[in-house]
Amino acid sequence: MSSPLAGAYVRIAEPHEYSEAAWILTRGFAQDPCMNWFGSVKTMIPAYRDIPDYDAHPAAAKRALKNLHIFQTALTQATILSGGFITVAVIPNSNEDATQEAGTASGAAPGEIIAGATLWLRPGQPLDFPLSTIIRSGIWRVLRGWGLTGVKRVLLDFSPQVEKTLEKGFKARNLDRLDSWHLLEMSVDPQYQDKGLGSLMMKDGFERTSPKPVHLEATTAKSRDIYAHYGFEIDEEHSFGRSAVNEQGLAVDSKDAAMGYPEWIMTKWNYDSANQGTES
Repeated sequence: MSSPLAGAYVRIAEPHEYSEAAWILTRGFAQDPCMNWFGSVKTMIPAYRDIPDYDAHPAAAKRALKNLHIFQTALTQATILSGGFITVAVIPNSNEDATQEAGTASGAAPGEIIAGATLWLRPGQPLDFPLSTIIRSGIWRVLRGWGLTGVKRVLLDFSPQVEKTLEKGFKARNLDRLDSWHLLEMSVDPQYQDKGLGSLMMKDGFERTSPKPVHLEATTAKSRDIYAHYGFEIDEEHSFGRSAVNEQGLAVDSKDAAMGYPEWIMTKWNYDSANQGTES
């Protein structure tokens, strides 16, 4: 467990910071199985810590990152258009000589660096966005990048299955599924991970959403276990991409290897849970 960086805090993102939030989510989800599946990625994008310079990536990786950034930009837009909000984890820039430059580059105020981002959908908003929101958020750019296959996976193969699981889980507890919050995405920029910023964003989120339930999708066993630490319970495990991708979400030709990847639908029902410790 890590203690948050000195001076770090979480706040609502300003409109001019949405672009940086999308880049943080792009870097944070660059190796994510779900995003690999959506984008029909064939080769794993190198870790940011190994190749931090975008231009130094191989052509295929740059193309995959570009398409992923288009999708993350669309998600940030859909979040705002649907009445949700974006929070950012901000840290002070300790290098006084670079303060102005870093603040401007990250989209934050001079002296600050945006190091994490979270997308929140308010109660009443299902994952199946209205068509008008999908169009206004930039689905045509996503279509050009990921093609019909990618858009179909997002809108027809993935989202409806998540909604079915949520409806079943909430109905079993005699609760209204739409009377809940959706933690759509959360990521700390790779260079600032393991410094307690994820814990700060989660705590801030719970303060904003309590006492209503919060649900999310965990796309790796690691993230599943982290969310469980914060009191989220598994509603159902799904396997997406069977016959198309391996457990990393990467497109493969061998049917024997194309077993799909696991994803966990999780909900935090109880805010009295003691499991609200610190993490990334």
